[in-house]
Amino acid sequence: MTALRQLPLHQRHVGLGARFTEFAGWQMPLWYEGAVAEHGAVRRTAGVFDVSHMGRTWVMGNGAGGALASALSRDPGRLGAGESQYALACNERGGVVDDLLVYRLAAERFLVIGNAANAGRVRDLLAAACLGRDAEAEDAGEDSVLLAVQGPAARERLAAVLGQTVLGIARRACSEHVTGGATYFLSRTGYTGEDGFEVRTAVEAGGALLDRLLAGGVAPCGLAARDSLRLEAALPLHGADIDESTTPWEAGLGWAVELDHEFAGRAAVAAARESVDRRLACLVSDGEGVLRAGYPVRHRNEPVGSITSGGFSPMLHTSIAMAYLPRGLTAEGTVLSVVARGKEVPCRVVKRPFYRPPGVGG
Repeated sequence: MTALRQLPLHQRHVGLGARFTEFAGWQMPLWYEGAVAEHGAVRRTAGVFDVSHMGRTWVMGNGAGGALASALSRDPGRLGAGESQYALACNERGGVVDDLLVYRLAAERFLVIGNAANAGRVRDLLAAACLGRDAEAEDAGEDSVLLAVQGPAARERLAAVLGQTVLGIARRACSEHVTGGATYFLSRTGYTGEDGFEVRTAVEAGGALLDRLLAGGVAPCGLAARDSLRLEAALPLHGADIDESTTPWEAGLGWAVELDHEFAGRAAVAAARESVDRRLACLVSDGEGVLRAGYPVRHRNEPVGSITSGGFSPMLHTSIAMAYLPRGLTAEGTVLSVVARGKEVPCRVVKRPFYRPPGVGG
């Protein structure tokens, strides 16, 4: 049995009274004060997540943009310095190997962040794309931490620690920031539906940053709140809502595909666009019981799918879920039911996302 890996700041989480769980081979903080309280802190003010488990890869060199374009569903070479984009790595059948954020720091320097469970595979994929080009892929996760500071007050709380230049970073933009002898990679992105930042820095600097954020009133948040927040925002989780058996079009991620350049799996992805017979839909419960992953979805007593992600929404005060359904059943208002522990729970299809924070655009 493989031992679980610990986050570089593990002892700080222990000191904060975190309850831990296993996730993608890591020992992760599940919650501190409690999942609902932490969810509310992010929606009302600001919370900080230690997401140092996520895969991080530098891709550098004159051919870095071309290498990434050959591997991903979008062409990062079109980004300007300080810009980012969401992209997919696909297999030759058009399925999603991983969903990634790609940041361009300079003409020849990119940072790619993906899911922890796929970190090694994505790094190998990017390294293979660099072969024969003036480019190289290098692990960016060693000796570093990644913190996500999220919520309507995230900008001000982070600026109070790192300086007012933080306030000038536009949404989905990124930059490197040097202060107090430490270098911080800052990106105004996240996985909660809220405004906020992801911060990569050295372990020692990251520990000091975490301490100062907590002292400034930012709530420590765990994996449970991260999951409920991303579900309210209808953000897919790889391994649950998307995987190598789902195409971008089925998952509603066609906007992250550019078919005007060659990339791994392009032919299959293009063909899949013409034969979409199911789509990922958002469901809201109109009854009692929590909708959970794996529960069957029915339409007029006939099985039509199963839940991929589900749970209770603290903001909507009801249960919500995502499920792949036949295209004809994905229109807003379609009435369905979910079998939850042997009980039929009425639900209906709603527009994506379930919840949009005030002032945050789509």
